[in-house]
Amino acid sequence: MYMCQGSCSSCIILLTSTTSNDPNMAIVDPATKQSASYIRPTSWADGLRGIAALFVVASHTCLSFATYLIPPSFAETGKSILFQRPFFRLVIQGQAWVAIFLVLLGFVNALKPLQLARRGATADALAALSTGAFRRKWRLVFPAALMTILAWLLCQIGVFQLGRRVDAYWLRSTSPQRSPSLGTAVIDLIRQITGTWMYGENAYDQPQWALLPLFRGSLYVFMTLLALVNTTPLFRFCAQMVLYTYSWATLDGTVGTNIFAGMMLAELSFYNLTALRPRLIFKILPYGLVILGLYICSYPDQYADQTGWSSQLASLAETIFPKDANVSRYYASLGAQMISLGVMLSSSMRRMLSHPVLLWFGSISFPLYLVHGPLMRSVLVYLLYLPMAIGFEPVLRADGTPDPESYIPTPSPFRLGVILVIFFAFLLYVVQQWTKHIEPKMGALTAALERFSRSWGKNVVWTSKEKDEMLPVASVRELNI
Repeated sequence: MYMCQGSCSSCIILLTSTTSNDPNMAIVDPATKQSASYIRPTSWADGLRGIAALFVVASHTCLSFATYLIPPSFAETGKSILFQRPFFRLVIQGQAWVAIFLVLLGFVNALKPLQLARRGATADALAALSTGAFRRKWRLVFPAALMTILAWLLCQIGVFQLGRRVDAYWLRSTSPQRSPSLGTAVIDLIRQITGTWMYGENAYDQPQWALLPLFRGSLYVFMTLLALVNTTPLFRFCAQMVLYTYSWATLDGTVGTNIFAGMMLAELSFYNLTALRPRLIFKILPYGLVILGLYICSYPDQYADQTGWSSQLASLAETIFPKDANVSRYYASLGAQMISLGVMLSSSMRRMLSHPVLLWFGSISFPLYLVHGPLMRSVLVYLLYLPMAIGFEPVLRADGTPDPESYIPTPSPFRLGVILVIFFAFLLYVVQQWTKHIEPKMGALTAALERFSRSWGKNVVWTSKEKDEMLPVASVRELNI
């Protein structure tokens, strides 16, 4: 049985976009003589994030109602349907979108500090780095904790119990069990909130497993730029290449390679790469990178030996990936990096990804990531299965006890399709309301915590233990601290 260990979840990241008036931030296409300076440097990243937001729900929907798409073919016949083949099967390839989000995280979070560092404003770069690192962490933590509390309440009043009985793999496997008592429920809530950031596990909202890699990735950006902010761009780029290679060799193919790849993309974004010769190659190269990236992102998590194309990729993996590497994760990361590089090199693709509709999806991506799971396990389950659950009797085993594998069957494809359309419209409405009403409060809470962190103990006079006096600065220097 396929078990969802996070690889299926195309998790949506809160990427805080930076703004800039620096004309060097725009890549100019010499063929069209048109500057993309009217597009923010991160607009294409927001649009790509918006596409991924759609694939999040699509991935979990397929894992609920179309698990036969997981392998690249039907083992019984060896034949494949359309959405089991390369490119089309990305609808269920959650790992690919996770990798893309991490690349975008490294790219966007590094842009503003790098811009200031290149101008020689080192102090401003360090200040922006510190402030950004503080704010982004809490803009992840507070909404995630709130969603966990809401999902916990739904669980304890029994809303998710129907989901545990339905014939939909992802819905059933991610519907948590109620706690036996109030005291145990409180302990379970605390355990799951902390477990999100300690172990990458949250029984009340399973997709929150990805927040821990995002947290680690943000720390990678912060620590790397903190060490390299005073260096030259060339040295910084080479250092990031070394860190990328180290992550590749030490099996950190999900977080490390993608974060450092995104940071290298941020460095490259300050150069007019399209002006390099020969120009024809740079017209074709971006599209080739994107196509190849999408192809290798299609590599299945399981049963790769069932088809020729996936078997070829599996054989190639033995040569290019380190020993004991998770092949599907490495391919997802490598493909995501190719896609991101290809888009960044193409002004036309950047403009397409900056379409207002995609930017809107990008703006709601993180709330969509947090909200869709609990709503699928509650509203969608009741819309689909409640009429069939009334009067449903499980199959009895030989001893007369109910068969635990007897689930409420999924309705007909037509009814399933109609209800999914209705549910998705409702989901987008809820997400829009969350963005309008909840997100500002989370921002205000983060701002309040930031003010508190800057004022708490500010007037306290710290004294040495030996004497009731301030420790002289000279003594610190003498000790070489």
